[in-house]
Amino acid sequence: MSQRWEGLAPLKNREFLLLWLANGLWWQAMWTEQVVFGWLALELTDSAWWVALLGFFRSIPLLFLGPFSAAITDRFDRRSLILGAQMGSTAGYGLLVLLAWQGHLEYWHLALVALTNGAGWAVDWPTRRALVPDLVGKTRVVEAMMLENIIQGLTRILGPLGAGSLLAVIGIQGGLVALACLGGLGVLLVTAMQTSSRAPVAPGGLRSSWAQIGEGLGYVRRQPRIFGVVLITAIMNSWAFPFQGLLPVFARDVLGQGPMGLGLLAAANGVGTLVGLLAVNQSRRWWSNEWLFGGGSALACAGIVGFSCSSSFYLSLALLVLSGLGQAGFSVMQSAITLVEATDEMRSRAMGAVVLAIGTGPLGRLQSGAMAASWGAPLVVGVMTVGALLATAGTLALLPGFAARGRRH
Repeated sequence: MSQRWEGLAPLKNREFLLLWLANGLWWQAMWTEQVVFGWLALELTDSAWWVALLGFFRSIPLLFLGPFSAAITDRFDRRSLILGAQMGSTAGYGLLVLLAWQGHLEYWHLALVALTNGAGWAVDWPTRRALVPDLVGKTRVVEAMMLENIIQGLTRILGPLGAGSLLAVIGIQGGLVALACLGGLGVLLVTAMQTSSRAPVAPGGLRSSWAQIGEGLGYVRRQPRIFGVVLITAIMNSWAFPFQGLLPVFARDVLGQGPMGLGLLAAANGVGTLVGLLAVNQSRRWWSNEWLFGGGSALACAGIVGFSCSSSFYLSLALLVLSGLGQAGFSVMQSAITLVEATDEMRSRAMGAVVLAIGTGPLGRLQSGAMAASWGAPLVVGVMTVGALLATAGTLALLPGFAARGRRH
């Protein structure tokens, strides 16, 4: 294969191709859910607090299940875990379709499905990531993560745009039916996979699981590059990314937009991420993975800070595109650094630590929702994201061994 097409090499693997397509549907459902659930919550409650709280329900399982994700994922074969989580989320979407059709859909139904989907995601996401090196080999992990983020970037555009269009034209019923269909197609693709990949060493009982959690956290702490990823992941999820849960409030109350405008705002971030993947791929020639990860995180923060200060719809779109450019570096290198640096035996535990860091996000969503009710969404998002920018810069500058390599030579 010529060097020009070298990045597509993982797609020649049938099992990875099926996983990649299934992941695309999974991401499409996630971005669609964010728009549909957020807009419906705002219509049902007319409250920034309750909209932000819905994001809290979606992400709080990560905080509690994150430390145990390795103990769970290492106990079963990875395909079966992914299939079980996919089937669970599809069933939840189907239940909401029935409730909406009968006219009985309420806020607490959304919260319950968001909570169960978050619990499935806490196990599903690290399992999908841990499966990749087994399918393509460690030497192809970065290429595989680039492909994963390409399809993720596409769905970050198509998901919100599709959701906004469905809400505007058909209504909430159309958005919920789309979610159920996406989940069902994902189930079919995962079912077609034949891999029996699982962890090299099966975990023991409860006491052994607690010991492995401690060993995993200790291992991560001794690996400065993985530890830096975990720290910045926690910073971004606590202080920067909670703005996503308040996008419906920005769209309706700050920028005077409807569901289609909300879809465009959410898609703008995806446009930036997709374009940013090209920049990340080129920049790997000169900059280390760690600098791309940290620098991308800082750029994402800068775009969000600008967005929080904007009262123009089109300027807001441009600033969210800028933020998405930075998020490309964050998204690709978050998993790539962890999977490359971790040993095979510690891979699931290292990914579990990343999930735990992502699990700090619910605290940020609670904080942003509570503060937005008093201060307003723009001021809260601006203040929190400035804090994320400063903390990210501090980690890059002060954590020994994390970004020490700097430029590639």
